[in-house]
Amino acid sequence: MKKLLLALVMLVLVGSLAFGEEVLYKFSAGPSAGLVKTGGVFDYWALGQTYGGVFKFGITKEFEIGIQGAYNYSYPGNNISIFPFPLRDAETKVLLPLTDFHPPGNAFVVIPDSTNINGYRLESYKKIRFSMDRHPNLPIKLTAIPIELFMQWRSFTHTIFNPYIQIGGGLMSWKAVNDETGKLFEVAYEPDARYGDVLPETTWVEFKGRHFHMMLGLGFEVFPVEQVGIDVGFRGYYPFMDDMAVFTLDTIVGWAEISARLNFYYGGVRDSDKDGVFDKDDKCPHTPFGAIVDEFGCPVDTDGDGIFDGLDKCPNTAIGCIVDIEGCPLDIDGDAICDGIDRCPETPSGVKVDEFGCPVDSDGDGVPDYLDNCPNTPLGALVDVSGCPMDTDGDGVYDGLDKCPNTPIGTVVNQFGCPQTKADTDGDGISDDQDRCPDTPRGARVDDFGCPVDSDSDMVPDHKDKCPNTTKGCIVDADGCPLDSDGDGVCDGLDKCPNTPKDIEVNEDGCPKLKKLKKGESIRVKVYFETAKWDITPQGAKDLQIAFNTLKAYPEMMVVIEGHTDARGAEDYNRELSIKRAKSIKEWLVKQGIEDSRLETVGYGESRPVDTNETAEGMANNRRIEFRCTSGCAEEVEFE
Repeated sequence: MKKLLLALVMLVLVGSLAFGEEVLYKFSAGPSAGLVKTGGVFDYWALGQTYGGVFKFGITKEFEIGIQGAYNYSYPGNNISIFPFPLRDAETKVLLPLTDFHPPGNAFVVIPDSTNINGYRLESYKKIRFSMDRHPNLPIKLTAIPIELFMQWRSFTHTIFNPYIQIGGGLMSWKAVNDETGKLFEVAYEPDARYGDVLPETTWVEFKGRHFHMMLGLGFEVFPVEQVGIDVGFRGYYPFMDDMAVFTLDTIVGWAEISARLNFYYGGVRDSDKDGVFDKDDKCPHTPFGAIVDEFGCPVDTDGDGIFDGLDKCPNTAIGCIVDIEGCPLDIDGDAICDGIDRCPETPSGVKVDEFGCPVDSDGDGVPDYLDNCPNTPLGALVDVSGCPMDTDGDGVYDGLDKCPNTPIGTVVNQFGCPQTKADTDGDGISDDQDRCPDTPRGARVDDFGCPVDSDSDMVPDHKDKCPNTTKGCIVDADGCPLDSDGDGVCDGLDKCPNTPKDIEVNEDGCPKLKKLKKGESIRVKVYFETAKWDITPQGAKDLQIAFNTLKAYPEMMVVIEGHTDARGAEDYNRELSIKRAKSIKEWLVKQGIEDSRLETVGYGESRPVDTNETAEGMANNRRIEFRCTSGCAEEVEFE
């Protein structure tokens, strides 16, 4: 008992530290009820019941300590004929019928026998079978009261399901009484006794005991309403019994309990939307229940489809897909290409489509395969609505491939549909004697001299040019498509600022629209701070966008961040506040990707006003941040 009291005192001392922690719930208490079953080699106890209660308090968000207790009771099972130990009333000393030392082995089945001193005899050796029901003729009630201190780790997850694990230890008191009278039994304590050896000199002891035990519990808790939890758990008790308990309880090695609890929580900090981020730190306090959130409590949407992770049943939806309310892609025409990406959203069912959801046109004649009656039309031939090639002049060379489409009927033509006259080795319609490019690939469009046409003058002929309308002056790749090294939308060759950082808005020459500062020149910004604070607020982040974009547009430019205040308050306090605000802005810029080495900070407090401190408007103008260029400024770059 002294050890238990000492452990309780230590628990209270440790628990008092919880008042300094920010935990979701400080305290909880509630009743419990359930079922209990002994465990042993000879299982002769029926399924029992348990009632109790628990008190806990939180140390951290996931860790709790507490104390719990219960009242358990059970009866002998109907799988035995005799109770395996002699019992008698503690007051009257009258032996309880159907109780005796059980014989060797697991055999407690007997038949009445009036000639025997106990009124029964052993019938046979039979194995005891598992039983849940109470024995009708044995009025024995086994009660146990476990009380233990425990530690509990639990996960307040982002869903309704909250698993936990418990470990602890304590004291268990037990006894066996007459269920009809409530009086305590005495049990024959003869470790060497055998069946039928109940003699006058037998040692009798009270059928009760007390011992320490260990407890291990597993379970989960759901929260149907705020601060009220329904806990369903399994707990196992391992006793450290003395010799008497080991003998009189026979082969019992422990108790197992399954129970439900109703826990009432109070105290602690609030998490109104149950997203695991306390309200005071939660920048998105109304997150839908079940959504996965970041460290600031704002919902995450990994695939950017507008449905938050945790609520999104299709969390890896391709970018651009239109989704339903569960975040799963819509596909109206059922062609396996989601709406939003599908360029042909009304494709008939069953039609084979390409990666953009449009019907496949294998021969490239403009008629999709499912409508094409001539699916192997040569590339370049003109076709009718059914996809079959046309031959207007009937010379056997399809329109589109026929370089002489109006050949008179009956004229002998070459493979290009032109009358066979002079030789045309490359078949471009220009006879060899006039062809300046006699090796032009077949099918390529040529000029009057037989050379491949280059419509956009990018030095890539049209038959190779995948981008035939390139703006003049652009540098192109081998396929004739414009290069744009910095991805600003102005092609190389026309881009006067070819190394503009990404996401910077540029003019028609590809140079940043934002002005580059001259040396000593500054950007003056009114950054919103809460009174006497220097944390960057969401509004403050918006105020800093122009300065941030300027620094991003000119990566060679270095600046000093100057902090200024109005004249209210002490001069030393204002100078310290301006320094903190300048450093806070520097930290914010570094987090946004600006190199630390480009930024210096200084705080001038109220010493450099730009307006009067006699009016509210003037003081507002004096409360400012200035970004002053120190190196890599406009003149320096021009000089270089």
